[in-house]
Amino acid sequence: MSLNSYKEEAKDFMQKLDACNKETRLKLSWLDKEFQLLKEAVELEENEKIRHQIYDMLFLLFEIAADYDYDLDTEWSNGRKKKEEKYLSGKSI
Repeated sequence: MSLNSYKEEAKDFMQKLDACNKETRLKLSWLDKEFQLLKEAVELEENEKIRHQIYDMLFLLFEIAADYDYDLDTEWSNGRKKKEEKYLSGKSI
């Protein structure tokens, strides 16, 4: 699946909840909380919780991308190219 398809899945879910509202600050606050929970799970090596927190964080990021209709596939491709140029230029892979 493409990243945009996950974004659309998050958008569809938010529409069902009538929650398409661009409350980005609130979502960022939730993302901070989920990140704290992820750090705690990593410290305790709780794999199930780690997987769950990563999912929660990804879903929030997909929600934000849906709010602004960002093309995540294009962004991923552009970001990957920039990373390769920055970190791998001149290195054989």
